[in-house]
Order: sequence, then structure tokens, then C-alpha cells
Amino acid sequence: MTEPRLNKLPIYIGLAALLFADGAFAYLSSRITSSHRNPQQELQVQNRQLQLMKLDVKRASEIRTKIPQVLKEFDQFEAALPTASRGYSTIDQELTDFAKQSHLQVDEKKFHEKELAGRGLTEIGIEETVTGDYTGIVSFLNRLQRSKNTYIIDGLQVDSGTAGQVTPGTLKIELKILTYFRKA
Repeated sequence: MTEPRLNKLPIYIGLAALLFADGAFAYLSSRITSSHRNPQQELQVQNRQLQLMKLDVKRASEIRTKIPQVLKEFDQFEAALPTASRGYSTIDQELTDFAKQSHLQVDEKKFHEKELAGRGLTEIGIEETVTGDYTGIVSFLNRLQRSKNTYIIDGLQVDSGTAGQVTPGTLKIELKILTYFRKA
């Protein structure tokens, strides 16, 4: 009685393998047919991609035609920067005047130089600590923004280490400012 059962085992294994393969092929067939778009949909998708590429090429062409004007404006901007020979005194005086006009006390001011290779410019990092009320701080920042000189606020931090030493309503602010000088 054990022999007929042994003869049926390979048949069952083969039948199970065929059923598994049939299921896998049915799954793959359904995935393939569901992912295909009809030709009209495919044409619409390709036309949309073509239109987007044409817009990209048009925008790139517009940018290319504006490059000479942008370079000219960069050169004008750089020419308007103060020279390094007189820049420090100009910037130092202007920052001092802005602080006085805003009723701020300048506690500390440090300058750091960094050459910008290939541009003929020097980046000046200014670390300045000022003390005053909120209105004065805002006024000082507005004056920096409206200055004929170029200033970039690179960082602004309330100094919390001296909170007990500052009177109520007074802020101590550490500013990191960037400006640029051209070489003479």
C-alpha cells in the first residue's frame, strides 16, 4: 500500500509547482496589462514632456541673452564698493554713527578679513556687540539695510551670558555683519 502513495507524491509536487507557476504568470500578466496606457494617453504624456522641455530651452535662452547685462551690473556693484584703503574708516564711522543715532552702546567691534580669490574683492567680517532697547536695535538694523554701503547680517544673537548685568528692557545683541571692499 505504500508504493501507490510514493508514485502519487511526484505527481502532487508537479501539480503544486504548475499551480504556483500559473498563479505567478497570472499575476505578472495582470501587472503588465494594467501598466500599459493606451496609445492616445502615451501620446499626451509625451507631448506634455515635449512642451516642458521647450519651455526649459526657452528659459535657458532668455537667461543666456541676459548674461551680459547681469555681468555689467555686477561690475557696477563692485565698482561702487569702497576700496580697502579707505573702507575700514568709512565702515567703522558709519556703524558708530548708526549706533549713536539708534541710542545703542557699542560694547565691542572686531574686523576679520578674507580675500575672495579671482574677484579682486575682500570680504570683511564684522563682529559687533551692541546694548540698547528693542526699538534701538530695530532702528540700527533698518539703518544698515538702507545704507549706501553693502551690509549682510550673517548672524544675530542675544547675549544670554550677561543677562544679570543688563537692566530690564535692555538687550545685548551680538551681530555678525559682512561687507566687501574692492582692491585699489
